[in-house]
Formats: sequence, structure tokens, C-alpha cells
Amino acid sequence: MSPRSRERPWFAYRVRALGAMTLLLTAAAALFLPDRSIRAQVPAPGAKPATATAGSAKNGKQNFDAQGCFKCHGNDGQGRAQSAKESAVPQIAPTRLALPAFLRFVRSPSGQMPPYSSQQVSDADLSDLYDYLQSLAPARLEFPVTANAQNGQQLYSRYGCYECHGREAQGSAQTGGSRLGPVQIPFASFVGYVRQPSGQMPPYTKKAVSDAELADIYAFLKSLPEAAPSKGIALLNQ
Repeated sequence: MSPRSRERPWFAYRVRALGAMTLLLTAAAALFLPDRSIRAQVPAPGAKPATATAGSAKNGKQNFDAQGCFKCHGNDGQGRAQSAKESAVPQIAPTRLALPAFLRFVRSPSGQMPPYSSQQVSDADLSDLYDYLQSLAPARLEFPVTANAQNGQQLYSRYGCYECHGREAQGSAQTGGSRLGPVQIPFASFVGYVRQPSGQMPPYTKKAVSDAELADIYAFLKSLPEAAPSKGIALLNQ
């Protein structure tokens, strides 16, 4: 027997021993290191099931009522105009916030709204509530051809728009009202802003001013001339 043939049994034994050790190490790893695919299937606390790609608007309505949101924001989230006794409450249906921003705001709101912790209402329930608010979005508004600019001018004065924005919607540095005429945004965006404004402007619900009246006001604002350039004003160039 050659020296090489005598070495083979020892070499085969060594290979088998290494193989057995590898199997033992693999088994130990399986016991102490859970498989990633299994961990990925375990939902985080409070998370929705993977099959729930959208919240339930019906459950959201129940959460809306259970948390008492209607007491300030109205039964349909339409908000409340400012009165002598109460301050204005913004419209929240539909909300202009993305879902993550909506969750953050409910947890840490501004103004008079109290914060809602995760113990009071979970992220899953807030997601359903968000879907409910978004389901209340009105159909896209089209500017009616029957809108009357002359009536819109009267409504502009009747509702006191001039008090902040000026008689000719030219804006005012004293009140902080921005220039509105001639209006530059689409009619649907104009209505959306009046219903849910930002800054100091109070929200105007449909009970306060109808879409048809806003169409007339929009027609009035649209009819206003462009602001004269400063170089064309003699007093500013003396």
C-alpha cells in the first residue's frame, strides 16, 4: 500500500467531522437566530394587518363620533365659522394633510384642540378616521357659466371680505389680507381655501356661504383688472 493510500481514511474522517460540526452550528443558529422571513410576518404593535391596504371609513365614522370630534368640527367635519361667543374651528373633511402629518397633528395639535395619545386612540383607528374624512370630499366643482360678477361684488361687501382684502380685493398691509383680484387659482381651489383657510382667516362653511355665492364672488374677483406696474404710477416715479 502506498503512502498516499494510507492517508485517505484519515482525510475522509476529517471531512466527515467537519461536515457534522457544520450541521451542529447550523442547527444552533436556527434555534437562537429566528429566520428573517418569519420576523417579517410578525406585525408591529398596533399595526394593521398586511391585507388592510386602506382604512375602513365606516369604522372611521364610529371613531369620529366616539372621540367627540363632531362637538367642535361638526357632524360632517365641516368646521365652524367664528361667532361672538365661539372661535372659529377649521373644516377637516376632507383634510389637506397627508396621513403621517395627520397622525402627528392629532398627537400634538395646535390651538385649542387637545392632544390624543395612542392610549386614547390607536394609529390604526386614526387611519380609519382619516379615510372617513377623505370620503367626505365633495365632487370636483366646475365654475358655472351662470356666475354673476355684479352679484359677486355685492356678496363680497355683504360678507365683509373688504375688511381684510380691500374694496377692490387689492390686499392690505394693515390687516394682512392678501391681494385677491384678479383671482389666479382655479375655482375649485378657491372654494377649498375659503372652506379651509390658513393663517388668520376664519373658515366659511356652506351654511355661511353657498358654492353658488362663492361662484359669483369668484366671477367678481376674476373681472378685476391687473395691478398697474409701479413704473406706470407717476407719483412713485417722481
